[in-house]
Amino acid sequence: MNSVNMAEIICVNGIGISLMLFLLLTRIENIEEHSVGKRLFDAMIWLIIGGCLAETLTFALDGRIFFACRSLSYLLNSFCFIGTSSVGYMWCLYMDFRIFRSVKRIRKRWLFLGIPLLTVIIMNLVNLTGCGIVFLITQDNIYQRGSLVIFMYLFMFFYFFYGIYIAKRARENGLHMKFLPVLYFVIPSILGTVIQGMFYGITLGWATGAIALMFVFIETQSLNVYMDALSGLYNRRYMNTILNKIKNDEFQLYGIMIDVNGFKRINDIFGHTVGDNAIRWIGRILLDSIPENGIAIRYAGDEFLVLLHTGKEADVKAVLKGIEKNVDQFNHSGIEPYWLSFSMGYSKYENDTDGVEKFLSAMDKEMYEKKRQYYQSPAMGYGAENISSRR
Repeated sequence: MNSVNMAEIICVNGIGISLMLFLLLTRIENIEEHSVGKRLFDAMIWLIIGGCLAETLTFALDGRIFFACRSLSYLLNSFCFIGTSSVGYMWCLYMDFRIFRSVKRIRKRWLFLGIPLLTVIIMNLVNLTGCGIVFLITQDNIYQRGSLVIFMYLFMFFYFFYGIYIAKRARENGLHMKFLPVLYFVIPSILGTVIQGMFYGITLGWATGAIALMFVFIETQSLNVYMDALSGLYNRRYMNTILNKIKNDEFQLYGIMIDVNGFKRINDIFGHTVGDNAIRWIGRILLDSIPENGIAIRYAGDEFLVLLHTGKEADVKAVLKGIEKNVDQFNHSGIEPYWLSFSMGYSKYENDTDGVEKFLSAMDKEMYEKKRQYYQSPAMGYGAENISSRR
């Protein structure tokens, strides 16, 4: 490797590392600070930093002879291949979480999405025996591509196009705006992967990954205005945007208005910190209860709204049962010292002049009727005194 090429490699990967360090050191605390999305994003940052360093070292070691140099070259190159697929894997999970906000949904997909990554790991572990299926380090410590190295690139393209597919499906649903700038990540990453794959000695993969992640971070910060920081759900501004968007369209839509029974007692008995924690749990319960064609919104205080892109009332009733089931599971889990109870009312969106106003009013009216029935029920004494507290 001549000094000019080495200088270029150090410069390019140095830019990648600098961007990721800048991202770590300067970003403001945001709504994902303690979420799955935050951890996935941080993991991608650290992997890109590690990848930039490892790749630079692989080129620096190429052709040099010293004790254990071949073993070190094998380990560093294996890390680069496994690391790139790991970033692709985490990107898909991160993107899915940002759009659908559901940990339950992530748990259903992590194993399927992990198959290409697991294959990459196994192939690189086998390659460490010196068989050269992915790459070979000669006795002179020269790197050579193996016969199956193409699969390393194909698996990365699987993650790129899977991300595009999920984002496309979400937008077709009509309730998800272009919330995550998928192409901001995919296009630079594809260009870097293709160029590096075609021309050995040009290193762009990790650096373009760093640039792509920086683009995503900048863009998503401007979109966080549509999120409720406490519950992790969409906020009322997002609801207004969606309802205004469909106001003059033929759109199959049902809505469920939800009010938490006895929420004030949770704050009075346990304090507002625990009350905030209850809002977070409600957000998780709703996200785990709605299908892909639905979104959950924190409407106001302890009132929430679920929108479903469907024309079937049976779908709405299925979601209601799912919410009730998950609330019951939470109450009997003993995770928290309080119980939760919801009053829920639903209505169908009618496309006419007063569609949005009638839609929200009908939901609200039915929800308050359920709330009135709740407080007038024979079991109300138990509910009023104990439903929000295990004491």
